[in-house]
Amino acid sequence: MIDAARRPRMDPDRLRRARSYRKFSLALELVTAAVGIVVMLGLYWAGTGVAVRDAFAHLLQGGARPCDLVSCPGGTPVRAGVTYLVIVVFTLIGSLVALPEAYLGWRRGRREGLVVQSWRGELADRAKALVITVVLVGVPVTAWYLILVRPEWAAWTIVGSLVLSAAGTLAGPTLAGLFFRFEPLADAEVAQRVRAVAERAGVRVSGVYRWGMAAKTTAANAAVLGVGPTKRIVLGDTLLERFPMEEVESVVAHEVGHDVSGDPPRYVVALGIAGAAALVVIRVALDRVICGAAGCAAGAVGPVGGVADPASYPLVAAALALLSFVGRPALMAFTRWRESAADVFGARHTSPDSMGRALVRLADQNLSDPEPPRWEEIWFYSHPRIADRVRKLGLRWEDVG
Repeated sequence: MIDAARRPRMDPDRLRRARSYRKFSLALELVTAAVGIVVMLGLYWAGTGVAVRDAFAHLLQGGARPCDLVSCPGGTPVRAGVTYLVIVVFTLIGSLVALPEAYLGWRRGRREGLVVQSWRGELADRAKALVITVVLVGVPVTAWYLILVRPEWAAWTIVGSLVLSAAGTLAGPTLAGLFFRFEPLADAEVAQRVRAVAERAGVRVSGVYRWGMAAKTTAANAAVLGVGPTKRIVLGDTLLERFPMEEVESVVAHEVGHDVSGDPPRYVVALGIAGAAALVVIRVALDRVICGAAGCAAGAVGPVGGVADPASYPLVAAALALLSFVGRPALMAFTRWRESAADVFGARHTSPDSMGRALVRLADQNLSDPEPPRWEEIWFYSHPRIADRVRKLGLRWEDVG
């Protein structure tokens, strides 16, 4: 048991604010998700998908009446162009629908002192994220629509989902660089101590970098980014400025634990399988919704030729959001399992004392409720409750709120 003066503790006022902030964030997330789903369903049933599809088909086919965009012989370039443009339009609509949520979340974060970035900066980041989405998500989704006309579509869906998951992991460091500044850590002593933590665990890194988080938030974080010779440890400036060195080492050991345990490829496989399963279920289920019990092979009964028709996209987007919500507990259980294992690894390579204190300091600085209701943890939390993480290290948690 650690000394009483060094027991994990959280400032009572911040604990109260963390609980209020959690309730606000949860309500905002649920309302935004529901509104997004309802809007997409409304657009689909209003025929907006058909109208947008036909408008782009008319444009790309030089004014001629579009052929069947599901099976038109030799029409792949047109189908690809129309499908991608339909996806872009509804992605833009979805982004606009989410703007009120973004503003309310930003305003509350500023009020709590957690968000530092201006609203203009927030909008700039969202614009960058939108561009990334229409390219890195829009193109693969377009490819998925094109393969749906093939008999082996399910196999290609599984392969494509796994490839996309792996590509996203590999591109992560590059994408992070679009939103944050990373520079080599100037403090040689700190860098050496961080390297030593990784080396004791058998992990070789190319460098230790300072992660410029303070321009956007007061929250603290750290990560291991890259693979092979590009692998590096990044430490948030907010972490370096407010955490004692032994706690920084524990946070680093936790992150290194993910790498040593092979969590990155685990996440690739888990996300790839989850994504493929969702897409297969959506294709089969929505074909019945669109074309009737006989399925789309018997011919569509309306203006939408099944899921393979780009006019179905708003319905697909709504179904994907709903299915992601329903299936979320399984994925969250998986990530909590890996986070708990990383805690144990970090405590073993530093100490349970410093790991426990680091976890509580993270909760305090990041304004996180250490003990949300269990049902919220099951449905929404990628990490175990911080109070439980501390207890699992053999330490005593004192709820001082």
